[in-house]
Amino acid sequence: MKKILNNLCLVGATALLSHGASITVADPGFEINNNGADLPSGGWSNDLSPDWQERGGVGNGDAFEEFIPGFSAEGTDHVGINVGGYLWQDTGVALQPNTTYTLSLAAGNRAGQSNAGNITTYSILAGATNLGVANYATAADVVADNALTLATQTVNATTLTAAGSFAEAPPLVFTTGASVPAQNVVIFLGADGLGRSHFDNIRLDASPVPEVSTSLLGVLAGLVLLRRRR
Repeated sequence: MKKILNNLCLVGATALLSHGASITVADPGFEINNNGADLPSGGWSNDLSPDWQERGGVGNGDAFEEFIPGFSAEGTDHVGINVGGYLWQDTGVALQPNTTYTLSLAAGNRAGQSNAGNITTYSILAGATNLGVANYATAADVVADNALTLATQTVNATTLTAAGSFAEAPPLVFTTGASVPAQNVVIFLGADGLGRSHFDNIRLDASPVPEVSTSLLGVLAGLVLLRRRR
């Protein structure tokens, strides 16, 4: 009988758990150079399309992917963003209710560019409507719009890691409620404060929040009481 109860408790507990899944991020390490060739050592490109959209449009120079030997989190390239600039990627995946989203990435501290007071910003948005227009002139403007920005986090890259290196930034974790905007999940990267921001190895996971039924809770509670009586 004890073995049966143990198995039933295990089944019940397992029913309460759920596993997350990765949401595909296109060009997560900024290794895809859009001029059709690999970046040479010391080279850069202002064209991040079609995977990433930029505040000032394609090739404007607000953001750029570059190959600085030894300065990346994975691969050879990373992206740099000038102060006030930002870029985003519409994942094409609709927001889901009762879901925990985790945005992970590496932030870089470039000597002579990521100055003290650096504000490296990363966010999860509900859609990308009007990004790049006057109302969203800077990264700070986007983050300030609570109707658009679901969750945001900042890190000072100069305190996160030594100059000339990348480090894993604290993950941004956000859980939706029972209702969500009819929009796609959008990844947002920006630079505010003093000095450029540098990003690499962008990852996004989604984990449904378990819905525990009243009947299941009752069964588990009964099993616990029965075990105690025995």
